[in-house]
Amino acid sequence: MKGPIRKRWVVGGLGVAVLLAVGGTMLFLFRDRATPVAREEVTTLVPGGGRPGDAGLYLYTTRGFETTDALMGARHDYPAQTYLTIQPGGCGTLVRWQALRERWTEHDYCPDGSLAGSQHFRRWFGVGNLDRWVCSPPISTRGEPGESWEGVCTREAGSNVAAAERVLRHEAVGYETLEVGGEQVETLHLRSRSIGTGASLSEDTTETWILPGTLLIVRQTSSISSTTQSRIGSVHYYEEYEITLVSLQPSS
Repeated sequence: MKGPIRKRWVVGGLGVAVLLAVGGTMLFLFRDRATPVAREEVTTLVPGGGRPGDAGLYLYTTRGFETTDALMGARHDYPAQTYLTIQPGGCGTLVRWQALRERWTEHDYCPDGSLAGSQHFRRWFGVGNLDRWVCSPPISTRGEPGESWEGVCTREAGSNVAAAERVLRHEAVGYETLEVGGEQVETLHLRSRSIGTGASLSEDTTETWILPGTLLIVRQTSSISSTTQSRIGSVHYYEEYEITLVSLQPSS
């Protein structure tokens, strides 16, 4: 009996070793990261004239994070400084905020300042996902204090995502004075609420203080909560952040 018993122990030990090796490999392949972006990694193809709101790169003090309960769950804490770029492209101007290598958002604005669409990139456990939203017709982003309006953006179904729709409601709260680099600056306070339906149920609230007549964000706070149906079941996501402009002058 000693031989068969010893054999079972050997086979069992090999099985445990294989499971540990597979588990270790899976953890290595799907380990999660939150990587700050260095200044030299941010691309600005077209430098502007150096005036506030011109094309270029802008620096923001930042606090915030994002979380997901997918797999074993993970959290990305945002660095103390992040970057926003304003560049020509799309319908007219692309405004992109880069929180991490694994997290960025880009909005596409037409010459009249209306929103034509947006892209949202996130990477969790080494797997990237890019959501593309189209607003047709484009949604106005400008208004006088007291005015409100709304529009609809849609996401077409793709290989990894299902079709979804968002209703955006905007409100011009009023003009407010903020301090940027020791200078008092008049801003227009805008409030945006987004309700998502379809495969992605979401609710977003964003407060934005923008330099009037430009697309330059002076300050922004946001909270985003969503539930998305996936192959592994319902995946919950939550994000909140605040960014504040450091200087009105862009760098190339």
